[in-house]
Amino acid sequence: MVVFSPVIDVALLAVVVGIISQILQRKLMDKKGQKQKQDAMKEKQKKLKELMKQNDEKSRKEAEKINMELMSDMKEMFKGMQKFMLASFVFILPIFYLGVSTYKEEVFVVFGWTVPEFIFPPYIVWYFICSIVFSLIFNAGMKVIEKSEMK
Repeated sequence: MVVFSPVIDVALLAVVVGIISQILQRKLMDKKGQKQKQDAMKEKQKKLKELMKQNDEKSRKEAEKINMELMSDMKEMFKGMQKFMLASFVFILPIFYLGVSTYKEEVFVVFGWTVPEFIFPPYIVWYFICSIVFSLIFNAGMKVIEKSEMK
């Protein structure tokens, strides 16, 4: 069921999925907490490198302890990302199914350029192009908003 045109429909789907994805990401992932964890992990990695340069038994044991802490921190960060990924798949997979059934026979011509069929069908290529462009624009806008809120 093509509403406007295949090009516009898929672009709108990419925008809607992008908005839903950003909302889910902001609700399910603690960005400030993750940034703090990443900074702490970088410090631990620096300390780990320093300990690896030393060849005594005490340094080796402390390096093993720090390495275990790093593994635990990484596991905790991945848990936060898993929630987001699972929730976003609930919304994204039906849209791809919709695209397969609706747009698989359509030709996508954008500004006189026919979207090529690489490995994926043209509607998926166009979806990825729109999704990337939208996410860049949205992220730039969010950075401006966050900077203005900090002042």
